[in-house]
Amino acid sequence: MLVVLVALVSLVNACLGLLPDLAGEPITLQRLFSYAFRPVMWLIGIPGGEVATAAQLMGTKIVLNEFIAYVDLAKVPAGELGDHSRLIMMYAMCGFANFGSLGILIGGMGAMVPERRAEIVSLGLRSILSGTMAGCMSGAVVGMLT
Repeated sequence: MLVVLVALVSLVNACLGLLPDLAGEPITLQRLFSYAFRPVMWLIGIPGGEVATAAQLMGTKIVLNEFIAYVDLAKVPAGELGDHSRLIMMYAMCGFANFGSLGILIGGMGAMVPERRAEIVSLGLRSILSGTMAGCMSGAVVGMLT
C-alpha cells in the first residue's frame, strides 16, 4: 500500500507540475500541505526564519510518510534549521498520522469489521488530524523543556 501511495503522490505531483511554477518552485502536494503547516510550526516553537523548512518537512510527513520526512530532515543544511528546531521536528514528525497509514488502517479495520467500513472511512481524516496534533504537541513540550 505504501509503494502504491508513493506512486500515486508522484503521479499527482507530475500533474501539478504542469501548472506554472509558484515562486520559482514547482507545485507539489507536499508544498500545498506545507502552507497550512506554517502557522502550526510557529505555534509549536519553531523560529520565524525556519518555519518554511519545518512546514515543508511536515507536509512531506503527512503526504508521504515520516520515514521520507526524516530522510529529508537529515538532508537539511545546518543553517536552515537550528538544533532546537531539529529537536522539535524530530518529536513533531514522530507518528503514523499520514495518508499511507490511513489506507492501512481502513484496509485492516475494514476487513475485520466490514459492516462498519463506512464509519471507519468517515473517521479517517479526523484520525490524521488528531495524530498530527498529538505529534505537534509533543514537539512543543520538548521545545519548552529544552
